[in-house]
Amino acid sequence: MTETSKPQAKVGRMGFESNEYLSWYLPRVRGESAKPAINLHASGMPALSADELAPTAGEPWSMAGRFEAALGEWLGIPAEEVVFTSGATGGTLLALLCLARPGSAVLIESSMYEPMRRQAERLNHVRRLPRSIDDAWRVDPASADLGGEVAMVLITEPQNPSGIASPREAVLELAARCADAGAVLLINEVYRGFTDAPSYHGTAESTVVVSSLSKLCGAYAARLGWLSARPEICVQLRQGLWNASVTPGPTAAAGVTVMQRIDELAARARETSRAGVGVVDDWVGATPGLEWHRPDVGFGCVRLPQGIGDLALAERLHDEHGVLVVPGTLWEAPGTLRISWLQAGEQLRSGLERIGTVLAGR
Repeated sequence: MTETSKPQAKVGRMGFESNEYLSWYLPRVRGESAKPAINLHASGMPALSADELAPTAGEPWSMAGRFEAALGEWLGIPAEEVVFTSGATGGTLLALLCLARPGSAVLIESSMYEPMRRQAERLNHVRRLPRSIDDAWRVDPASADLGGEVAMVLITEPQNPSGIASPREAVLELAARCADAGAVLLINEVYRGFTDAPSYHGTAESTVVVSSLSKLCGAYAARLGWLSARPEICVQLRQGLWNASVTPGPTAAAGVTVMQRIDELAARARETSRAGVGVVDDWVGATPGLEWHRPDVGFGCVRLPQGIGDLALAERLHDEHGVLVVPGTLWEAPGTLRISWLQAGEQLRSGLERIGTVLAGR
């Protein structure tokens, strides 16, 4: 378990169509067995049923506007400052296409969800903004290299895989620096709804927020994402949707249905997020060699004892002990495991015990 195995790429180059994390993760999460693995991997709420996503009746072409209006009311912002997108990943791609100049550089945090990094690498020159466990995963605005042709900075608050939110003043300082440099600051707030923290929408002229209801509500199938920004930027984004012919109107009808329960669903997500953090915190403290920074949402990144390969450990936990966790190597955070309790339920303690047993036996 001291060596880290590498997933086998299916193609000879690593481009937009390739993804080490999903190539490792999807076969395991979709695996069929008599006894499914304990779910300590999912960073979102359990999926809503088809009945709960039943589309609202009405004229189909009006649904995107109705969904944006409902989102705006919930977020406390004008509907003209909200653009419906195909999930947060689709929103990120739209922002890159519309707001980052061709040939420009994009500064993205590390660690970062790989599909978003692949999007940026395919379209722009990528630089990195480090966030690590040694710095409590917090963003450092002073370390952001905004020189040259940087057109966009992309961060996640709270951050994934750590579940940590940076101090608000640090993010606001970064936003001010981006505005001075003429760069868009794109903040992924997919996990903000699990907390009571205010959005960064409107905090600087060039700040754009991307989010979705997938993780918060379990509305994965409907792809209910959005971008929010000042109206002039939203006009650009809407034009980009039209030009690409990817307006996600049909699923907006399901979004209108979800918005009728949004307060209930958001409250359930916040309660689920809070419920397990003490259990995991106690387990980390009682397990020799482990450490973490207590997260703000329902998952966190645990540092393993030195010499233990996280990828090999995650594979052994899944294959031999029926526990699925996310290895940090595939999230640019080697030597860690991301552990989530958002879908673990009563199996949380059992899953943690199995991890502890494997670590104790090495």
